[in-house]
Amino acid sequence: MSLCANCLTLTPDTAGVPGHPALRIVDTQRRRIPRSVTVTLSTFRCSDCGAIWRYREAKDDGPQGWALLATEAANEGR
Repeated sequence: MSLCANCLTLTPDTAGVPGHPALRIVDTQRRRIPRSVTVTLSTFRCSDCGAIWRYREAKDDGPQGWALLATEAANEGR
């Protein structure tokens, strides 16, 4: 699992932190939690290193911002 230099600059779990130019959006989901807020989950893939990132945005106490899910290299051999 080897992240590119741009992915290494992302700060996980911090709201409002921008991504980088090689991130390409692959999915967006909006979930309405009953009696709570709407949560937006956007999934991105880095075109340089294959890393899969999710950006969570919501006005609640849950984790916000970027989270690394996987990389293409980690999924090889499966």
